Amino acid sequence: MRLRALLDNFERNVANISLATLVVVLVLQVVFRYVFKTGISWSEEVSRFLFIWFVYISASYAVQVGTHIRVSLVVDFMPASLQRPMQVISDLLWIGFNAVVIVSGIQLVASMIEYPVYSTSLLLPMSAPYVIIPLSHALMIVRILQSYRSGAGSWRAPGAHQ
Repeated sequence: MRLRALLDNFERNVANISLATLVVVLVLQVVFRYVFKTGISWSEEVSRFLFIWFVYISASYAVQVGTHIRVSLVVDFMPASLQRPMQVISDLLWIGFNAVVIVSGIQLVASMIEYPVYSTSLLLPMSAPYVIIPLSHALMIVRILQSYRSGAGSWRAPGAHQ
């Protein structure tokens, strides 16, 4: 049960930690710059990487809670009898897009591991910040499929709330 709760809250927890850490790093940078008249050399890199992780993991979290932005115009204008099949087709296209991004992301990370590039201040392998791309899109696929398992599908009718 604990593992299930951890997995169910993974995106929310990572997003919260990323955002909180980002705020702390930015506040430290401002304090050091204006109070101590010196900057922190690593703060810009850390804040950039945290922001990237926050954005990508939050996109997956939005899928999980059914609030991810998506174009539903085609589905909305279909007769009621065709909305559900169009929703499924739309989600299959979305899953396909995510699969393409996962494959491309894995290739990108693999090439960065094979030919390492390091960040300027932290000397962190650049594969670390980029690993969020395939990870978040894989999580999006999992969350789309979970929405069908719960019976809701990932599409929400206009005005529908969770």
